[in-house]
Amino acid sequence: MTVDRETDGRRYRGAAPGQRQQDRRARLVEAATEAFGTEGYRNTTVTTICGSAGVGKRYFYESFTDSEDLLLEVYREVTARMLEALHRGLGETGTDLDTQVRIALTAYFQLIHDDPRVPRIAFFEILGVSPAVDRAYHEVLDALVDICLALVTPHVDSAAHPEASVRTVLYGLVGAVLIIAQKWVLDEYRAPLGDVVDSSCLVVGAVLGRIGPTAG
Repeated sequence: MTVDRETDGRRYRGAAPGQRQQDRRARLVEAATEAFGTEGYRNTTVTTICGSAGVGKRYFYESFTDSEDLLLEVYREVTARMLEALHRGLGETGTDLDTQVRIALTAYFQLIHDDPRVPRIAFFEILGVSPAVDRAYHEVLDALVDICLALVTPHVDSAAHPEASVRTVLYGLVGAVLIIAQKWVLDEYRAPLGDVVDSSCLVVGAVLGRIGPTAG
């Protein structure tokens, strides 16, 4: 009887079985990011992704249940990059709120510009796939609002604007910035990056100006 060296748990070709599975998974995610971000999720098959990743189709199912499961993983990865871009900007110390917002939005829009696969997956390919994918989309919106809430809370008149109210406002604010980003992508980045950042900062500043401690 022939023993499968991977399922036998021994090291094979210099890598442990678990490491080889992780490597295959990473190649599948990379191939799917390229395919979903250029050709589109609905135009891509598991066979195509496996071919691009150099992974046998039978190994696909050791990491993912189906193409939707893979889409969710790709979505998590690209949105993690977007959230990290915002975190880097908001982590700037020794700057005022307006400057932090501008740095964060510049990093966010720069990523969207530099890797068009990111907005295609995060803004468009993710929509209308299934209830599970819709939940993942709204979880990312929640995460964006959490980031904004942590940033603005020290600057908000909490007596006039309790957290629940501010959170609702921030959903609208995040939605506004997302629409600006989506329109920029659909217009093939015709507007200069600086103009898009300026417009987004104007929207953010207008909202913060109404809920800040000096707001009337």
